[in-house]
Amino acid sequence: MKKLPIILVLCLLLAAISFSQTVTEKRMIEVSGSAETLITPNEFTFKLTILERMEKKEKLTIETQEASLRSELSRIGLDPAKDLSVYDISSRYIPQKKVRDVLGSKDYSLKVRDISKIAPLIELVDRLNISKLDLIDTTHSELTRFRRETKMEAIKAAKEKATYLLGAIGERPGKPVFVKELDEETARLTLSGVNSNSSNTFRSNITTSNYSSSDSGSDLSFEQIKLRFVILAKFEIE
Repeated sequence: MKKLPIILVLCLLLAAISFSQTVTEKRMIEVSGSAETLITPNEFTFKLTILERMEKKEKLTIETQEASLRSELSRIGLDPAKDLSVYDISSRYIPQKKVRDVLGSKDYSLKVRDISKIAPLIELVDRLNISKLDLIDTTHSELTRFRRETKMEAIKAAKEKATYLLGAIGERPGKPVFVKELDEETARLTLSGVNSNSSNTFRSNITTSNYSSSDSGSDLSFEQIKLRFVILAKFEIE
């Protein structure tokens, strides 16, 4: 009776060794596949800064300038009610009531969903003497779909690689046993830009030349959004 536990232990040990050998003997191939997509952005986010200033010995307030900005944005076909907002709720805005020599500022975020509106926007900013305009983000309205499709192409590339590698030795891949998405590399690049003659407007991300108010936006130069994904996969060898 005392030997029975020892026999059971030996049987379990032999079964474990046999199972381990079976798993080890399974033939597999491990490959990686990658895919890239370049996307021209169609949505742009700008940051505008309005400064209070003295004009003809009178203070031109932020409220007055904002009202003019909203009116002019509507005139060129943008929707300030939907796409213009305070850039940061904590952005510096000091409406000086007692000290006339100290002027306040206020930052706004503006979304532009039509490339043809960018050139009129820059002309508007110059005409209203807006202090600063920066392009702070670009994206595409269907970026999620592009990401999904690029990942699908990456895993197809992994399967294709396994197929031609095994084909060179007369084998072929079977069902996948492991799939992992590696760290993605996404580089979102910005609008190369438009120069303006206004000395009061600084655009760190905007740098094109020969701009005039008659431009429709077709001459604007853009960097594309680059999506890159890598998929690691293991396939059984049939």
